[in-house]
Amino acid sequence: MVVPHSQKPPVSFKFPLRLVQCMGLVLVFVPILLVSFFNSYSFAQAGLTELEQLRIDNQVKSEQIGELASETEMMLENLQRIQDLEQKLMEMNDLDDSSALQLESESGDDSTRDFRDQLASRSFTAVDRTLSGIQVLQSALPEQEDRMVDLKETIEEQQRRQASTPSRWPTWGYISSPFGWRRHPVNWGQDYHTGIDIAGRNIYGNQIYATAKGTVSFAGYRSSYGYLVIIDHGYGYSTYYAHQSRIRVKVGQAVESGTVIGYVGSSGLSTGPHLHYEVRRWGTPVNPVNYLP
Repeated sequence: MVVPHSQKPPVSFKFPLRLVQCMGLVLVFVPILLVSFFNSYSFAQAGLTELEQLRIDNQVKSEQIGELASETEMMLENLQRIQDLEQKLMEMNDLDDSSALQLESESGDDSTRDFRDQLASRSFTAVDRTLSGIQVLQSALPEQEDRMVDLKETIEEQQRRQASTPSRWPTWGYISSPFGWRRHPVNWGQDYHTGIDIAGRNIYGNQIYATAKGTVSFAGYRSSYGYLVIIDHGYGYSTYYAHQSRIRVKVGQAVESGTVIGYVGSSGLSTGPHLHYEVRRWGTPVNPVNYLP
């Protein structure tokens, strides 16, 4: 009921009890709903911000994975180039390549085939390609490292063997008496010549060179050899330099190919200035001509 201040009659309003109850419920729950909506909106807004940040992070990581996949492919290409270089080194050094490791081996390595398939197929993601590439590298790199170490040791051993193999003239001249059976120049009987004689005009006093790397095992006078130098080269090789006029090295001295070890003379059982040169393999004389360039 509304009672005016004027003389007008009062005005009465009648509301059903249910309506009043509903309005009371509205007045109570509407603020609660508004507060709940505001909280939900704020939470959703924060979630959207976080989702946007996650989307950006995911994009960045996808780009990084793509770069990693490309780098993995480049590493595999580098590995292949290393293996090609290994093959060339083996060919240059006449080494056996029957056990050479290849990325696409005849044994059919599953991880390698999978990686090649993934490179050729668009259905594989960058993550798949990266994981397969890493798997191939994890398998191939340790084996390749072991192979390169073995190859290095093999080449070094081959170089040492080559450096220890007689391979040059001990002095300059011509072969006046060959290796093998001959008539002895002093007693004129049948004689097996265990080396070659190198003579020449004005050869007396010419320098005598070691024909390979080694260690002097004898340097002195020995009966018919006269002044003699023997060099032990290892690997079963030894060389003899006889009839010298003067020796320039001593026992135990290490020499290289081309080291001056003495001078041509005519000491011992000799008919004139010359160098008697022998090559022995495991103690047995062999033809020195086979070891001359």
